[in-house]
Amino acid sequence: MHINRTFSLKLSTVEDLNEKVRPKLRSKFVQRAIEDRLNPQEIDTTVLGTRRLLAILHAREEVSDFLCRAIAMELKVGL
Repeated sequence: MHINRTFSLKLSTVEDLNEKVRPKLRSKFVQRAIEDRLNPQEIDTTVLGTRRLLAILHAREEVSDFLCRAIAMELKVGL
């Protein structure tokens, strides 16, 4: 069952959503984003791109300096 609700979002967020996600897929996109945020242990990593996964690892504190530098080189960030 689905229900319509109104939430307040920043204008820039809505503009980004409108630019990057087709109109028919926006509700599904927002639904998946909310579910992923509420249940991070249940995120389907098969739908995430490699660069996204590397960026997530790069941001984690427990990743070793060596691995962090290797990821940064792959992502070409902070060089």
